[in-house]
Amino acid sequence: MAGSIAHSDRAARLRAVRAFLDVLAGALDFAVSIEPNLPAPASPPEQIPVCRWWEQALGAARGPLVAPLAALGAWLSWTQNPNYRRRPPHPAFLDNYGYAVIAGPEDGPPALARAPGVALGVLLLGPHTHYPLHAHPAAEVYVTLTPDGEWWRDEGPWRREPPGTAIHHAPGVVHATRAGDAPLLAVYVWRGDLATHARLERS
Repeated sequence: MAGSIAHSDRAARLRAVRAFLDVLAGALDFAVSIEPNLPAPASPPEQIPVCRWWEQALGAARGPLVAPLAALGAWLSWTQNPNYRRRPPHPAFLDNYGYAVIAGPEDGPPALARAPGVALGVLLLGPHTHYPLHAHPAAEVYVTLTPDGEWWRDEGPWRREPPGTAIHHAPGVVHATRAGDAPLLAVYVWRGDLATHARLERS
C-alpha cells in the first residue's frame, strides 16, 4: 500500500510539473525538457521564514502561471543563496527572501524534476523587501506574477512591470528587485552557468 501511495504521489507531481512547464513554454516561447524519472522529494519539503508570505503572494498574483504554480505549492522545498546567508545585505533580508526550484540539474538545490542545462523555479520576497544589485554568469529570465514589484537593470531606472512580463538579464548584468506593499512573486529561468551563485554588488 505504501508503495502505491508513493507512486501515485510521484505521478501527480509529474503531471503538475508538466502542466506548469506547458504554460511557461507559452509565456517564454521555448520549452523545457525534464527527465521522466523524478528525484525523491524532500520529506518534508523545506520551509523558511519567507514562506509565511506564500498564500498572500498567490492571492495577489495574476496570469496563467498562477494556478499551475499553486498546484505545486505543497511539494516546493525552499532555499536561499549561500552567499547571502553568509553575508545578508540587511538584517531582515533572510526572513523575507527565498526561492524554490521546480526543475534543475542533479547537483543543484532540491528540485521537483531534473532538467539538463536549465534551472527554473519561483522567487518570493516579503513586502517592502529590497533585493539589491547582484549579478551572476547565468543568463536569466524572470516572468513577473505580482503587480507592484519594481525591477532595475544596468544603470536603471526602476521599472514597474505588469504580471506576465518577461524580464531578461544577460550574463553578468547587474540587476535588482524590490517588493511593494504586497509580497513579490516571480518565476525565474537560468541557462548557462548554473553552478555559480549570484553575488551582491557591494559599494
